[in-house]
Amino acid sequence: MSTMTLRKRISLVAVSALSVGLLSVVTPQSANAAATNALNITSNVTDGVSVASAADGTPGSVGLLAESGEGTTQTAVLLSTGSISTFYDAGANTTATATITGGRFVKVANSTTLGTISGTSGTSATQIAKNNILPLVAQPNSGSTKMVISYFDTTEADVSTLAIRITVTVVATSVYNTYAPTYSYARWGAGDGSETAVTDATANNYTTSTGLRLKGVVALVDAYGNQLTTANTGLLTATVTAGAKVNLNSASADGTTTFDSQAVTGTVVPFNIIQSDADVPWNGTVTFSFDGTVIATKTGTITGEVATVTVSTPKIGAVSGANAESALIAYADAKGNVVYPTSGTTAVSASLNAKVTGMTVGTYPIEGVTGKISTTCATSGAATGLQMQHLNSSGTTILSNKWDSGCSTAPYTVTGSWDKASYTPGSIATLTLSYKDIYGNLSNAYDSIAVSAANTTMTITGAPSTAPVTAIGNDKPSGVTGNKTYQFVVGTTEGDFVAVVVPTEIVENNSKQTNLSLPYSVKAGTASVSNADVLKSIVALIASINKQIQALQKLILKR
Repeated sequence: MSTMTLRKRISLVAVSALSVGLLSVVTPQSANAAATNALNITSNVTDGVSVASAADGTPGSVGLLAESGEGTTQTAVLLSTGSISTFYDAGANTTATATITGGRFVKVANSTTLGTISGTSGTSATQIAKNNILPLVAQPNSGSTKMVISYFDTTEADVSTLAIRITVTVVATSVYNTYAPTYSYARWGAGDGSETAVTDATANNYTTSTGLRLKGVVALVDAYGNQLTTANTGLLTATVTAGAKVNLNSASADGTTTFDSQAVTGTVVPFNIIQSDADVPWNGTVTFSFDGTVIATKTGTITGEVATVTVSTPKIGAVSGANAESALIAYADAKGNVVYPTSGTTAVSASLNAKVTGMTVGTYPIEGVTGKISTTCATSGAATGLQMQHLNSSGTTILSNKWDSGCSTAPYTVTGSWDKASYTPGSIATLTLSYKDIYGNLSNAYDSIAVSAANTTMTITGAPSTAPVTAIGNDKPSGVTGNKTYQFVVGTTEGDFVAVVVPTEIVENNSKQTNLSLPYSVKAGTASVSNADVLKSIVALIASINKQIQALQKLILKR
C-alpha cells in the first residue's frame, strides 16, 4: 500500500470507559470486524469530556460501541447520547470536504465549534484540511437511527472524489459487554487465538491422526463483536461425544472426561480433544455452552490405527523393470476414516513367487497423494494371490485383499477386434488391440505399444473417423488385460469398410507380425431406408407390375 493511500485512510477513535457509564471499545473479534488501524487512532476521554490528544490534537469518541472496515465501507455503532470523532488526511494539492446526514458536526480539533473553519455549517464542512489532519466530531440528531459521514477530495481543478464514507448506526441503549450467543463462536485451529472463520473450515484443523489432539478456541462476544470483559463472568462448558476427552483453558493438557467446565471472564478460551483409548478412532462432536446457552457444536475426527488395507487397479509388470505404481494402496481405520501411515507395510512373503519376487510401498498416501506399490519382476508369467500386510505400532498386523497380476517381457504380438460388426452413423465404435509377449503371456503395462524405438508411431487408417477420440501417443496396455482400446465417432457414409492397423513397435520386436485388417460396416438404423434399399424396392415393384401386365394380356387374348 502506498504512503499516499495510508495517509488517506480514515479510522474511528476508540472510546475509553467513563465514570458516567459510557462504554469502552476493544478491538472487534467477530469474523466481520476489521482490526483497528492503530496509526490513526487515539483514545483520550476523561470524565465524559473529549479532550485533545497531546500527539495530534485528535479528540476522542464518546459512546462508540463498535467499528469496522476502512475507506468507503466503514461502519460504526454509536449511542444516541454519544459523539464520534473521525479524521481524514487530504494530502498534498487537495482540499477535503465533509458532509453528514442524520447528524451534525459539532467540533473540530481543539476548537469548541466549527465557526473557525470557513464555509461550514452543522451538516457540511469545506476546506477543513489541506496538507493537514484535522478531525471532526459529530453527534446524531434527535431521533436519528443512522448517520452517514462522507469525506471528499477536491483537487485544485475542482474535481471532487468520494474518499471516505462511514455509516453509523445510532442506538438508544447499549448491549455492549452483554453476552450474545449469536455472535459468540468456537473455531478449530491452533488453540492460540489465531483462529478465523476461514481456518476453521480447513480439513486439517478438524481432523487429526491417532495420538494427536484436536485444538481450537471458544470466544464469548457481544452483539458488536467485542469480547466480553471481566465484568461479565459465567460458566463455560464443553461436552464431547463418547470416545474422546476434552480440556478447556488449555491447548496441550490432556482432558480426563467427556465434560469440562471453566469459570471465564470473556477472554478467548483454548480447548483440546484427545482419544479416550489409544488408537481407537473418534468421529464425534463437541458442544460449547455458556451459562446453559449453547454457543456452538463442532464436528471433528481423530483417526485410529490402520484396520483395513485395500489394494486396487493392479498392472502387469515388466520383467527387469522398476514397475512403479504396479497397484494402488489405501488405508482406513475401524470407522472407515482414511489413514495415512508413513511406513510399516510389506509384502506377504508367501504370496510372492518366481514371477513376482518383491513388492514394496513406493509411495505412501498423504492428503492429495495416492499410495502406490512398486513390483519387482523376475520372469514372464501370471502371479495369483498377491497380498500386502501392515504392522501397526500397537503390534497388530493387518492383511490387505488378495489380487492377481503377473509379469511379461516386451509386447511381441497383437490382434484386434471391433466391439460390433456394424455401426449406425454418429455412434461410437470401440477398437480393442490385444498384446502378448514372446512367451504368449499378456503384455505388461509399462512397455510402449504405439511408438517404436525408431520413434515411429502406430497408424490406424480406414477407421470410422480420421483419428480416435484420444490421439495415439506413447500408449501402453491397461492394467492386467494386455489390451488397449481406441474409440472412434462413426461417420455418415454407409457401406462396408476395412480399418488397417500398422503396429510399428510390434513389428520392430517381431518381424513376423503383419498389419491388421479389421472389417466393419456402417448402416443406417431401422428408422430410415438407404438409397440402395429404395432402388431395390423400385426394381422389384417394376418387375411385379410387368408380370401383372403380362398376365392380363394373356387373359384378354383368351377371350
